[in-house]
Amino acid sequence: MSDDMRIDEPPVGHRWELLHREEYTPEEAAEVLNMHASHLLKAAFGGDLKAEIINGDVISIRRSDLVAWLQWREQH
Repeated sequence: MSDDMRIDEPPVGHRWELLHREEYTPEEAAEVLNMHASHLLKAAFGGDLKAEIINGDVISIRRSDLVAWLQWREQH
């Protein structure tokens, strides 16, 4: 196996970094999920997605809350 094909080294890049965060902005979460941020904002303001909301702005979404919301969506 050549040096540039080593499997023990993680891929480098923006998406890789995003996947390993514990918190996201709505835009970052939308990028990870390949959806519009408006869907996440609607869910957060509607109470379906737990998020930190300050002065009417969604500030952050924890990864665990994002996963819980995705699981909830599959059931409803």
